[in-house]
Amino acid sequence: MAAGVAGAASSACTETRATSMRTAEVDSTSGEVRFQWAGPGGAALTVPAHINGHGPVDLLFDTGATMTCVDTALARAWELPERRAVRGVATGLGGSGAVRLVAVDSLRIGAAVARDLTICATDLRVLRVVGPEVRGLLGLNVLRNYRVTLDFEREVVRLEPLPE
Repeated sequence: MAAGVAGAASSACTETRATSMRTAEVDSTSGEVRFQWAGPGGAALTVPAHINGHGPVDLLFDTGATMTCVDTALARAWELPERRAVRGVATGLGGSGAVRLVAVDSLRIGAAVARDLTICATDLRVLRVVGPEVRGLLGLNVLRNYRVTLDFEREVVRLEPLPE
């Protein structure tokens, strides 16, 4: 999974990032956070996240990832408990393999908070090509609970809870 993301990011042929034209400040109370351009040619976006109160940590904004994942070293350092009765397999352009699934009480991006999550912990060193500070992927198991707006002019992402 991660290998596919990093491979796609490193294969960018041209500069994808537009010139910044920020016109307004971030409104953190409404769930906005500033994203960062990352990777060769600005081919990827990262967002700051807090996991179980730790952070911020940069996660690659990845709508192609079914599950949010963090690097195994980060999962160990933050003592994220393993979900033992559940198995996971990661598949990407670089192949497939077993991953460890861990429990997360909360994942916060700006004012948006996802609770009681299962995320994967796997070796994500390959993401260092995207950025040395990238420690994980923000996937659909979190994003699907929000109306997601990317404002490229202001360089912000807004996560608004879906109506119940």
